[in-house]
Amino acid sequence: MTDRSLDEALVEKLLEEMRFEFSRVGPPAGFPRFHDVPSERYTSTEFFDLERQHLWTKAWVVAGRVEDVPDTGSYFLFDELGPPLIVVRGSDHTVRCFSNTCRHRGAPVVREPTGTVKHLRCQYHAWTYTTDTGELIAVPDERDFVDLCKDDRALPQVRCETWGGWIWVNLDPDAQPLLEFLGTVATELDQFNPQDLRLIGTDHRIMNCNWKVAVEAFLEVYHLRHIHKSGNLPELDNRGATMGLLPNGSSRMVTPFSKQSAELLGMDGWDDLREFAAKDGLASIPSAHPIIHSARYSFTVFPNLVIPLGAAGFPFLVFFPIDVATTHIRIFHYGPGWGEGDPPDAWAGRISAFGAIIDEDVENLDPMQRAMESPLYSGVPLSYQERRIWYFHEMIDQLIGPERIPESHRVAQLLGAYVEGSRCATG
Repeated sequence: MTDRSLDEALVEKLLEEMRFEFSRVGPPAGFPRFHDVPSERYTSTEFFDLERQHLWTKAWVVAGRVEDVPDTGSYFLFDELGPPLIVVRGSDHTVRCFSNTCRHRGAPVVREPTGTVKHLRCQYHAWTYTTDTGELIAVPDERDFVDLCKDDRALPQVRCETWGGWIWVNLDPDAQPLLEFLGTVATELDQFNPQDLRLIGTDHRIMNCNWKVAVEAFLEVYHLRHIHKSGNLPELDNRGATMGLLPNGSSRMVTPFSKQSAELLGMDGWDDLREFAAKDGLASIPSAHPIIHSARYSFTVFPNLVIPLGAAGFPFLVFFPIDVATTHIRIFHYGPGWGEGDPPDAWAGRISAFGAIIDEDVENLDPMQRAMESPLYSGVPLSYQERRIWYFHEMIDQLIGPERIPESHRVAQLLGAYVEGSRCATG
């Protein structure tokens, strides 16, 4: 295993930012005032349609792991972006993504959710395509088609790249390369040797709220003391949390332990970074930096992936809209390998405990969506602590194009100077 531990200069920067957060008596000088986020962004079918057309067609999203397609011809279906897609490993061992729509009459090319095939063969009329290029190679009774050019009838191929063992897809053929898009996130996740992680378990849910309402619950820690009574979340001190706004809409949040929790762990204060053995006995990833043990470190990869990191492993929370008021959250728990057989028993407890935290969010978010739809509620006033949410909305508007959005539904572009790598403000 390669040692890819976190850069110490970054760690010191994060500690300084947290010290600043504890010391301040208000937002930093010159920080912009947010107008209310219009409630129509969560309830309007017009805005939802703009997202479908201009956001989800340009977004890099996680579709699965490379282990999901282990052999030549292994595939799985992926429909969360709207168009039916097939992710398949070709005869050259490359993972690709194709449209799952036959170029003849539109029937699915494959129907089972997962499987292994030699070719992609439509079950309706047996038009047959390769797993390497999507080329149309066989048409029954081809003589009956006048001037059929098979070269023009290949399955459309969708951008598909891998990083860290995950498979990512993007409907935009001109999207920037995945690793360039991920940037800082990939660099900081390298400490976990993500290509060596294994899927431990899943816990998928349907949430009765707009997808942005769901994602936003993980973009701030302002609510922790008031909503979450399960797991270990109350041990954090939201007053010291630092929020890093990253290029391309992603963001980082690092939250220190509370004074009481630090003392119970034998720390000489919240910034005394140490490694701790897990209470449930799970082994830590050796290259995970002590800050992962001694604080809560989380990423959001725009637009729909939340990664709350842990020294022994962590979940991916992936949010996909079903309709304007319903969201599918797919939760995948990853950890280091354990050899043959089932995962260590302690993982079942971790997944259950995390599920209890999600249940607390769901209990809160469902009625929030109903409130958003009320004529008595006009918008969301955000605080400095909640600036990741504002940045999230800014990026949504950038991808849609502000000129396409009704003026009453837009958010102002205010935080560009606070994005890391630009003229960045403290905190």
